[in-house]
Amino acid sequence: MKKRVIKRVTILSLVSMFTLCAAVASANAQLSIPVRAKVPFDFSVGDKKLEAGEYTFSRLSGFGDIRTMLVSSADSSTRMFQSTSAAQVLRAKSESTLVFHKYGDQYFLEQIWTGGEQEGTQLPESRDERTARRQLAQTQQSNMSGKVTKRETVEIVASLL
Repeated sequence: MKKRVIKRVTILSLVSMFTLCAAVASANAQLSIPVRAKVPFDFSVGDKKLEAGEYTFSRLSGFGDIRTMLVSSADSSTRMFQSTSAAQVLRAKSESTLVFHKYGDQYFLEQIWTGGEQEGTQLPESRDERTARRQLAQTQQSNMSGKVTKRETVEIVASLL
């Protein structure tokens, strides 16, 4: 009799644990809502240059603060993975947005925000972006006209899938 009770309690505990794990995994998957945007200019993600067009950005699971993002074009000709980290704001953006750094005519994807969420995706600064930033600083030092050239931030409104 005692063995049956212990066996039932053990089975019930295991079922409860698996149910809890499935619920946590489901909640985590809901945070990974893909974002789709039409980008009207050529841009870089990491060290890869992408042409203007419609892209989907999906956060994949990862460990701790390091995550992986999948970038895919609407025509499926481009698919790439990029490591990212979490970014947070105190006040959530009302719309899903992509944030780019612009140096001259070069655009670099910096962040992705899903509307209504306080946590977004931060991309690391690429080697090409560091080079563009240094060249901009050198241009500012040698600019005799007094006109200041600076990095611009460009935001594009995206939609959820």
